[in-house]
Amino acid sequence: MIANLVTIAAIDRVAAVDAACCATIEFMLVAPNSESIGSTWVGVTALMRSDDESRAIFAGRGAPILERHRQQSVEQVEALRKKYAEPVFGKVRVWDLIERLGSCVDPTDQRLFCASQQVHVLQMLEAMEHDGTATPDMVLVALIHDLGKVLLLTGEDPANVVCMNGPVSQRDESAGLDNTMIQWNHDEFAYERLKDYIPDDLAWLIRYHSVEVQAVSTLMDERDLERTERLLLPFARYDHATKSPFNLPSATITKYRDVIEEAFPRRIRF
Repeated sequence: MIANLVTIAAIDRVAAVDAACCATIEFMLVAPNSESIGSTWVGVTALMRSDDESRAIFAGRGAPILERHRQQSVEQVEALRKKYAEPVFGKVRVWDLIERLGSCVDPTDQRLFCASQQVHVLQMLEAMEHDGTATPDMVLVALIHDLGKVLLLTGEDPANVVCMNGPVSQRDESAGLDNTMIQWNHDEFAYERLKDYIPDDLAWLIRYHSVEVQAVSTLMDERDLERTERLLLPFARYDHATKSPFNLPSATITKYRDVIEEAFPRRIRF
């Protein structure tokens, strides 16, 4: 029912086009010897990896994470649901979580490389504003959709935080996504904590924004299909196609603080 769909998964498999941001620069400072005259430093040597080497290293480190997530089982999903049934960060201001995204890097994302999740959010918002699609709902969900990735700061295996999601158990066709066990990651973590504070449509989008649509399309019920066409596919265009380690957004995250404070005026259990 979802025709001519370019899957999110396919977009995610596209390699980064340009240079990596993870090049390592090492400086060797050689202390002056007693015979040197008029010089504090005898020499400085800079060792830098090539762009191709940096991309290969980044991809190599991410591959085992992707594989562990791919192999996530029913038992593992159930264990993660139980593990994170209670708050991890206590009662916090959502704005504080938004700021923590500046310290979160997805170690598998070969289009963002070492750019933070906060940069990713700003890239999305800048593109939405350019296109005239920055409605209040789209701005809010862009700001909060990846809040679950703050789990990267707790020591949790990244394989349980990032990556795309598919079903881990088979259900009848059209059973509905809510009745299907989906791989567990930052989507579900954030959904469980935000669902009582935002419209149901936006909560659904946060919960399923990382699904591989073609992998779950036959499991969707009529509500899922309608929301996929109206919300998920338009949102995915910005979520996946705006990523770049080189596009520095012109605005800072503080531009959007009022949006968050209005939606979440009090601390929430996260």
